[in-house]
Amino acid sequence: MSDFTKLQKDKILNYLHKNFKNVDFDNIDQDIFLKKIRDLNFFDKQELLLKMSSLFFDDLDKRFIDEVKSKINKITKTNEKISFLLNKRFQVEKKNKDLIKKFFIHLIKDNNSNKVLTYIYSVSDIMWKYANDRSVDFNYYTKRLILSSVYLKILILSFYKDNLTKMDLNEEISKSLEHVKLISQFKIKLDFSKNMKEFFSFFFIQKTGRGF
Repeated sequence: MSDFTKLQKDKILNYLHKNFKNVDFDNIDQDIFLKKIRDLNFFDKQELLLKMSSLFFDDLDKRFIDEVKSKINKITKTNEKISFLLNKRFQVEKKNKDLIKKFFIHLIKDNNSNKVLTYIYSVSDIMWKYANDRSVDFNYYTKRLILSSVYLKILILSFYKDNLTKMDLNEEISKSLEHVKLISQFKIKLDFSKNMKEFFSFFFIQKTGRGF
């Protein structure tokens, strides 16, 4: 959202965090508060949802990076770095879980599943960059696919399980990363496909049920 000022971005984010339960995402282009913000009234519903989701996801990334950038270099082993980064990512997302779910539901419902997939992959990409990954070519993408699968699996769990504790999270991360060491890359790709089906089935249930 480079076409908006910092003040505009802050206003939108503050509004979303405080009012997401009451915001009508199906008619977001008619939201009175948002219509008062300069330039937003030029977008239709789908464009506005995409811009707002990009702003929200970028803000999650910024919060995550602020949490880890001064600490990650103190960790030497790659697997410990990835474990640390996953843990911090889920801590940041836990505070915003309901809003994340709401964005995912409406993006999927508006046939913008690619935006959700891009988010999942980009989270993995950021983690590998901060883990100082220097792989190239096929290995570069394989590592990100593998971490996307691990991240996605735990993300599904966090959506299903409201009372997921910090200890539960640590155990699940450790178990998932240990699992990665024991199975082939081909199996990881199959797991990723399976996790994606489960992930989208979760939101299909949400939007055909009571929803948000």
